[in-house]
Amino acid sequence: MPRLASHFFICKMKGNYNEILNRVKRYCKYQERCKSELENKLKRLEVSDKMKGLIIHELSEKEFFNNKRFSNEYAVGKFRNNNWGKVKIRYNLKFKSIEKNIIDEALKKIPEDDYLSTFNKIAQKHWIDSSQLDLITRKRRFFRTFQSKGWEFDLINEFLSEIIKNKI
Repeated sequence: MPRLASHFFICKMKGNYNEILNRVKRYCKYQERCKSELENKLKRLEVSDKMKGLIIHELSEKEFFNNKRFSNEYAVGKFRNNNWGKVKIRYNLKFKSIEKNIIDEALKKIPEDDYLSTFNKIAQKHWIDSSQLDLITRKRRFFRTFQSKGWEFDLINEFLSEIIKNKI
């Protein structure tokens, strides 16, 4: 949609509660959403605070969104699809204004044995792929890569210690 037409559509929507509600319902049906994502969407649509509160309340009542359900899907999805560690998942859920107890519960949905085996599998692959580098550079790059993916310091350090001990 051209920028001018988009702006016209948004301005036209400012006052029409049902149109905005239906648009946000479609937004929620497309994929699991949390409350902060809905608030951002409504802000982009330039909806008044009063109408924003009414829409969020109605969608919450009808369970179009649920922070707990969103967090569970988000944690497992980011782990399985993006190979993110729990640190990065926790950080991103906090950024979306999810409560700490919900985040903790969502992270428990990731099976521990899958978590460790995934880490070991991708760590081995990364270590082997960087075999042409000298040891210091290799360790530094490995550490930085896995820390940026949100894997725990202890896991990374333990893997590197085992590697050095076994001289792989």
